[in-house]
Amino acid sequence: MPKQIKNLLKRGRRIGAAPFAALSGVAVAVLAAVLVADRTVAFAVVAAVAVLELGLVAAMLGRLLAALKEASVAPAPEEAPAKARSRSRAVLAPLPARKLRPLKRWTARLNHGFSATALPVMYQYADNEKGTDAFRIAMLEAIVSWRDRVRRERREPIRRHFDIVLVSNMNLLGGTTASNAEEVKAYRDAGLSVGLLHQPVFEWNVGREVNPKIAELVGDDVVMLGAGDEITCDLMIVRFPPSLSRLLDDRPEIKPARTVLLINQTPFEAYGPDGSGRHFSWDVATVRDNLRSWVGDSTWYAIGPSVRDTLQRHHAAELGGIDLAEDYWFGSLDPDLWRREGPREADGTIRIGRHSRDHELKWQTIAEDLRASYPDAEDVEVHVLGGTDAPARVLGRLPGNWTGYPFGSVAPEEFLHGLDVAVYYTAEEYVEAFGRSPMEAMAAGLPCVMPPRFEPLFGAGGVYCEPEEVEAVVRSLMDPDRYREQSERSLATVREHFSHEALLRRVAALGVRVPGLAAATTEGGKR
Repeated sequence: MPKQIKNLLKRGRRIGAAPFAALSGVAVAVLAAVLVADRTVAFAVVAAVAVLELGLVAAMLGRLLAALKEASVAPAPEEAPAKARSRSRAVLAPLPARKLRPLKRWTARLNHGFSATALPVMYQYADNEKGTDAFRIAMLEAIVSWRDRVRRERREPIRRHFDIVLVSNMNLLGGTTASNAEEVKAYRDAGLSVGLLHQPVFEWNVGREVNPKIAELVGDDVVMLGAGDEITCDLMIVRFPPSLSRLLDDRPEIKPARTVLLINQTPFEAYGPDGSGRHFSWDVATVRDNLRSWVGDSTWYAIGPSVRDTLQRHHAAELGGIDLAEDYWFGSLDPDLWRREGPREADGTIRIGRHSRDHELKWQTIAEDLRASYPDAEDVEVHVLGGTDAPARVLGRLPGNWTGYPFGSVAPEEFLHGLDVAVYYTAEEYVEAFGRSPMEAMAAGLPCVMPPRFEPLFGAGGVYCEPEEVEAVVRSLMDPDRYREQSERSLATVREHFSHEALLRRVAALGVRVPGLAAATTEGGKR
């Protein structure tokens, strides 16, 4: 027995003081239970040792958490990324979904510009003794990994002047990103320097990366900005008001000569007959105050008549102190890249269609109106790019003459070139901020049939009627002479109001020196 105890002591020294103390306590309890004749005394010894063991284990765990927390604050030795990822996976693996969600959410915010907001919350999770050990440690691991990444990726701040700085949520998939990409191309191709700042919406999917349509534009004259940069610019353009609901904690210093906010989404996505809002998006006062505290005064531009009308009808009391421009900041594109030469080759069918997000508000919600707008006729084909789940829910099932293409599966211009007429109707209560889909259809040279509420925006470029009139209007457009006349009107409207040239005239009027373009006398955005 003494020899065996001696061997245990020798092994104990090798495993360290704290674990050895724990094992020693277990050994004492076992010996007491075996050697002490008085059962009462033996039981008391075992109970005392058990209490001490629990205290020792708690102390060990506390030291471990403290060490991890200290590592998250103090510089740590460099570690290979592969090892870090492997260690993180080992910690994350046992966590249930309800624990993974807050861990992923706050880790994404920490890593994408909201560190001052995320760190206190994550430390609070880690310090919460009611939480599971794995979850608490995972939070600290995420902080350690973030600090390691910040140290590895540290760079010299960018200090320079840009003609234009564009601030927006650049990880979105739809019209906002398409508009941002088109504007950046227009500025770059005109010889302007552009700074880009990704300002994600705090409550949304912060962890999604910048959309490739934006990332692929970065180069010598298009620069992605980040925390610590010191920037001046002639014009700072902010698109997508929900982004400013909470400013980035880790953002560059920007001193613009002039700032504009492009309102491409209303504070609520839809409004009922009584004016009540549905699907909250952003708060006017919060966005106003955040933008003012960051860069000072700004001018707000609605991107179309429907946005301006909605603001004045439902939010007039909130617009006090805001400089709301009389003109509009229309979307833009290069019509030469979209235009189709001549109509589609005749094959005995009339092919109508549209492209948009597959969202319930992007489609009519009354089945009768939806059927009338996209008729189930023997010689009519309905083609949809972007998904058909929303209309299928309204109709119960899709008619046999419908063909759907998933979002992103076909280039929009290629899809439009395969149509005869674009037909674009949405939910009655939905406030379509602009209408990029019909604009792109008109740029392709298609006649575009829409509800009358789009006429203030597109004027002679569109054809307007009620749902029950759509089929007759579409058939009348198949007359070659009328088709050609409407196609020419569509193209002329796009070139005058929605082209890159129109955009450059607008920014020139706001103080940007566009090479080869004299400053305009008006801002050129009013129909």
